[in-house]
Amino acid sequence: MLFTLLISVVWLLFTLAFFIFTTTHFALLFAVGSFIVWLWLVLSVYLVKGKLHCEIIATNELYKNDQMGYQLRVENTSRLPVTQLHIQLVIEHVFTGRQEIHEHILSIPAKSAEEFAFILPQKYMGQVTIRMKQMTIKDSFAFFRSVQKIDTQSTMLIMPNPYFLKLQRIEQNQHVLQTPGAIPMKKIDGEELAEVSVYKPGDSVKQIHWKLSSKVDELFVKQHETLIGDAVMMTVDFTSFTNRVALYDEFIETFSALLYSYVAGHHEVQLLVDHTTSEQLTIKNEREAALALKEVLTKSASALSMSDEQWKTLRRTYPNCIVLTTNNARSTEYQTIVISENKEGSAV
Repeated sequence: MLFTLLISVVWLLFTLAFFIFTTTHFALLFAVGSFIVWLWLVLSVYLVKGKLHCEIIATNELYKNDQMGYQLRVENTSRLPVTQLHIQLVIEHVFTGRQEIHEHILSIPAKSAEEFAFILPQKYMGQVTIRMKQMTIKDSFAFFRSVQKIDTQSTMLIMPNPYFLKLQRIEQNQHVLQTPGAIPMKKIDGEELAEVSVYKPGDSVKQIHWKLSSKVDELFVKQHETLIGDAVMMTVDFTSFTNRVALYDEFIETFSALLYSYVAGHHEVQLLVDHTTSEQLTIKNEREAALALKEVLTKSASALSMSDEQWKTLRRTYPNCIVLTTNNARSTEYQTIVISENKEGSAV
């Protein structure tokens, strides 16, 4: 505001001085022309303020390495065009808190609405928030400016592409994939009748085969063969960190590869997905794996990080639980996969 006022005062003083000390028709024309130009530039900024409406259009969910972009829809309800509209966007990776500021310079005709497409500058994974707090309107020469406050945002969930999962990152942990029964085997609904036997004291009354017993003079009990299937238990452990988007991507891709590998091998996975509430998910197929992955991507750092006490409790309760962690201090534990920071300095 002060810059605009200073420019206006200097311009007017120069025009008046030129007109007073130069007694020619050109001086008069210059003064009139300068006044008209000055008035037009001022009006093109201040009459438009409050008549611009901006909306961020983004896909709610998409896969990494797809067309990761968003759109800005700007509507100008004024009768004057906007030659320079500066929009500042803050793109934040929700889990790590990493922020990037990007500015777009647009022009909008009078009484119109325009849509502009942009690409995310980084190949993020997880939840990303695109937020806009203000727009700056400038004239053609950027002499005058006006700031319009605005509060609009859009959130995107970016999933790892299952077709490009980097399975080689877990080759060093192939023994984990071959570990049977990381949690006790679960009964599958329905049991097969293997045989019947004569009732003996101590046998459960519930197991008596009443239909067969009613046809003979003896009581028979049913002997079942319980159908079981391989089941494993997994959990993730993010130690607290900020701005490490590359490490986060490495972690999620490794976790996804391991999870889908179990599902492809017809394992049932019990996933401990929240250390604050002990929430668990049962995963039997790819659809449930994708839903579980969304749960992990939308959890907070506190929900996915374990304290030393929680770590000890986990190991006592589920000694065979497979843990993916970023904590190097826990790398000596059996069935613990540590995701390193070796690629943290590389481009995301």
